[in-house]
Amino acid sequence: MREKVVIGIYSLTGCEGCRHEIVNLGERLLQALEDLSIELAYEPLLGLSAERSKYDIVFVEGAVTSEAEVRKLREVREKAKILVAIGTCASLGGIASAYEVLDDDVVKVKYGSATLASRGKIRRGAPISKFVKVDYYLRGCPINAEEFLKLLTELARGVWVKQGERRFEFLREYIVSIPGKVMRLDGEKCIMCGRCVGICNALGVNALGTVNRGIRVAISTPFATPFEDAGCVSCGLCAKYCPVGALTYRDDVQITQKMLRGGNVDAYIEPEALASLAEALNASPWSVITSLKAAGFSKVILWSPELRGSAESLTVVPASPAEHTYVRNLYPSLTKYLAEPPEIPPDGVLITQCVARKLQGSPILTAREAEKLLANIPVNTMVESEPDAVEIGVKYPIARAVGPYEVRGALEAIMNGYFKGGTIAIYVCPGGCLMGGGQTFPKTELGIIEGARERIYREIMFRINHC
Repeated sequence: MREKVVIGIYSLTGCEGCRHEIVNLGERLLQALEDLSIELAYEPLLGLSAERSKYDIVFVEGAVTSEAEVRKLREVREKAKILVAIGTCASLGGIASAYEVLDDDVVKVKYGSATLASRGKIRRGAPISKFVKVDYYLRGCPINAEEFLKLLTELARGVWVKQGERRFEFLREYIVSIPGKVMRLDGEKCIMCGRCVGICNALGVNALGTVNRGIRVAISTPFATPFEDAGCVSCGLCAKYCPVGALTYRDDVQITQKMLRGGNVDAYIEPEALASLAEALNASPWSVITSLKAAGFSKVILWSPELRGSAESLTVVPASPAEHTYVRNLYPSLTKYLAEPPEIPPDGVLITQCVARKLQGSPILTAREAEKLLANIPVNTMVESEPDAVEIGVKYPIARAVGPYEVRGALEAIMNGYFKGGTIAIYVCPGGCLMGGGQTFPKTELGIIEGARERIYREIMFRINHC
């Protein structure tokens, strides 16, 4: 006799509508359990409240809104061979993602005839995939009970079902991997989503594009040349937009860790990178400074480059090597007005939002790399501390062009003779340095839309300018 398949159905923050859809199957559910030799071991709605130490399949409904739910979810994940997210709340955060939950507060939200209630320290409802690996999704609000029965049948029979977006299936036939001093492409990972090509074209750089046709289609630089020979400006935005890690930049985390083990290493951190880390780690920027010292840095210096121009002659000041390369490649006639990229600190480790600064030395950590460096440190519980020094460079330019649209407009205005003198600083990344290619990802869907990073940045600049 075949051994029974043990399943459990758990609920986090939600209206429990998806679980009611399952329970309302009634006789059909009971018949399916019998036919498929399934033991429904845990479902409190049916009075089955004794948890098991192991499950073959666990279905989880509801969003994660508290630290207690995070712990419970991870506990359930360890017990289950297969974990299925059921419903919009578990898959996307659902209605709970629209409300904030503050420390020790109880939030109750009427949702139809149900009430959502949660206590904890996570501000917004989040999908369960943010905290654990999810094997399958049943989407909908509520789920379709027929889809539940179909998936349950396949999984109980040991069939690994293929799920995906409703789009063409991509068959890999031709692989292109591109090397580079900073940027790299691993063709094995590429899923041909086209996001990298989109952002590269939006900048006007066009270092990446689609090559070949049919099943040989691939993402590549022209003639598969290394990035630095293909017009790439090393902004790193393609890596930031890539959903599967096919595009990456040089990782300096390990070399930094080796330096820290030797002792006496200073960290220089740009305010934009500090704001990004604080936003991603849900911590005060001054706690981030303490955490960097806990990671092994001797001193933490708040630093930004000096952008020096000229009041007498026309000068284009690049914010980084990315803008310098941008002008040289796309507007070569303007190189006579082009200043050199700002210098970086000659010693220590620079933590920056700018991937292109990696062209100027090593080790240089982006904010995303610094987040990895701090992975085992409870940043949001650390005490606050001031930076050991503040070295904010003087910004001489009298005008700024931020983002590809403004930068192109400014450079073309110079070409057409509309600018005769003065200095203009250019920042090619859309949104400027706060949205640079090396910045961290927001931990909530609305993190950037809410302007959290910009608010933190303004707090940092206000504090250093008034202390």
